[in-house]
Amino acid sequence: MSFIRDTETEDVVLSYVRPIFKAAGLNPDNAGIVLVNDNSLNAFVAGGQTIFIHTGLILKTNHPDEMAFVLSHETGHIVGGHVVRGIQAYQKAQTTALISTILGGLAAVAGGRPDAGIAVMMGGQASALGVFTQYRQTEESAADRTAVDIMAKTGYSMAGFEGVMKAILADEKLNAPGEESYLRTHPLTRTRIQDMKRFTQSTPPMIRDERFDLVRAKLSGFLLPPKQVLKKYSGDTDADRYARAIALYRDNQFSASFALLDRLIADHPDNPYFYELKGQFLFETGQTAKAVSLYAISVRLKPDAPLIRLSYAQALLELGDTPSIQKAETELTALTQQKDPEPLAWQLLARAYDRQRKKDLAAYAMAEYYQAIGSSVQARRNAKKLKDKFNDSPIIQQRIQDMIDLPDVPTT
Repeated sequence: MSFIRDTETEDVVLSYVRPIFKAAGLNPDNAGIVLVNDNSLNAFVAGGQTIFIHTGLILKTNHPDEMAFVLSHETGHIVGGHVVRGIQAYQKAQTTALISTILGGLAAVAGGRPDAGIAVMMGGQASALGVFTQYRQTEESAADRTAVDIMAKTGYSMAGFEGVMKAILADEKLNAPGEESYLRTHPLTRTRIQDMKRFTQSTPPMIRDERFDLVRAKLSGFLLPPKQVLKKYSGDTDADRYARAIALYRDNQFSASFALLDRLIADHPDNPYFYELKGQFLFETGQTAKAVSLYAISVRLKPDAPLIRLSYAQALLELGDTPSIQKAETELTALTQQKDPEPLAWQLLARAYDRQRKKDLAAYAMAEYYQAIGSSVQARRNAKKLKDKFNDSPIIQQRIQDMIDLPDVPTT
């Protein structure tokens, strides 16, 4: 699995997830999402209160209500404790299959009939798989029913369910060989549509959300072939221009890309993401000073976005002059003091310290970086060199000692 980080996309999706969590009786502040770079129309939960969302789900849905149903469905799995119970059911199925394998082996040895032994093994394994599949389908149906309740409480249209099911049906026709696991663990799509028909007959129309359109356009611009994007987004809406600006940039048509972004900025001077994107493109094409100016505006408009501040700090470091490095240090220090900071913040802070000849602080920041990425061996190695340092900073001293005491768990 590969993952995508993007503040705009995460913000929009979380704006749908939080009210869904609240309607389900969960704390919306605990809602988390992870964007999976995969073109399949899918989402899943894997324990905790984080929903993993495939980029294909965003690209292949057209309305927030469609996304909302999938998010409500996955929230139903969380509320129902289906992940833990699913693991237990899987283990039970494994035990059944193992017993059948042992019995099949005994039958083959005792009777001198290998074919009979194989029949026992295959029959037992098929039975175990059938029990587990039936269990999974039952839970999927339960999650659908929970989603109906959540959709009603949050005001989303159940037409979103129909839209998602149509998209899934289209995917099944195009990717029948690759969708077998979905058909085994979920009720048939047409069965789901029939079961939910009574909830979709009298439902309000789906809504449009320009933020969702922009996010879909943005992901399309980055993930789809540029020619396909330019053909699909040939109009003059904000979403069209957004997608084309990205596709043109990827196609090395920088002037045309920047012109479209300038139009978006002129039309929406309070949108931090347009400044961020142009800042990214300028930085990547070596126009660092201009990039810093745009990142600064984006940070001012969206001060609670760590990823944007990281990009800003990185551009400041690239400028290389003393005031810019000092500004980067200030930005990065603030980021590392937040809860669960991005590991890159520590790495960039180490660079900022090193540029100012603050060698001990640079080594400490790198120790924190290694700790953040799970490399306890490297973290402890750096920390040991600093054991007698920072006598005037009890907090850093304690962090150093904590890292020295870490068990050896190298990064995998």
